[in-house]
Amino acid sequence: MELIDEESIRPFKSFMDEYDQSFYIRNIDKFRSMHVSDNGVVFFDNHANCDSNTYEDHEAKVANFFKNGEIGNLIRENVRVFVTGDMACITAMLRYSSKPHPGVRTTYVLERDSGAWNIRHMHHSFDPNEVISGA
Repeated sequence: MELIDEESIRPFKSFMDEYDQSFYIRNIDKFRSMHVSDNGVVFFDNHANCDSNTYEDHEAKVANFFKNGEIGNLIRENVRVFVTGDMACITAMLRYSSKPHPGVRTTYVLERDSGAWNIRHMHHSFDPNEVISGA
């Protein structure tokens, strides 16, 4: 079921803020705490060679990125949240403030893990409609 009132959506936007903050401050412990605990994370990225089929692999790539990667500010648009039982799906358009086009279509699949929402899957892909149109 889609959540439509801002009060219901707010905790999920806060989750996204916390996730982004873990990157801005390069905090791998915070980053780790936001993922399911069973290593069963699947991550598809909009950059080459960044996909992962386990949390362990994903963390290794992110930890390496934290060492010297350039982390830019993000603009978030069109956040939608769907929840059923212990699963939630967040979709949004992200834009790098330094290069807002093409946008990055983003999906978070969350699972309630030990009472808290945690990431089971994430998918980022550049919006091909904006690439084609040159928007």
